[in-house]
Amino acid sequence: MTSNIVQHPKCGIMREAGIERSVSDNPEAEVLKEAIYDAVDAYVKFLDRHGLICEYGKDPDDPDFPRLKAQALVVTADFGDGIGGVEIALKDGALDRVYGGGVNPDPSGFDA
Repeated sequence: MTSNIVQHPKCGIMREAGIERSVSDNPEAEVLKEAIYDAVDAYVKFLDRHGLICEYGKDPDDPDFPRLKAQALVVTADFGDGIGGVEIALKDGALDRVYGGGVNPDPSGFDA
């Protein structure tokens, strides 16, 4: 007897997604993610204290409005490069704009 049941074309990736969710939601993963969040938050505060996130006083019409100096802090663990390195960078920060093709992140267009 022939079956009319057809396997869903994405059943393999759906199975992997379920496994990924169960692993990332387990208590050990939650503790590790919390440590990552805390470390990233501490680094963002460090960068802000050193004036790398925003700058005040650039807009003559509104000196209390900040000039955005970076769009985001990006933390990447790349598994495909064969090295398994971690990169931490300010997206559209000064280094990215000078050396990496980043763009001015400030919505008002103010620049250094």
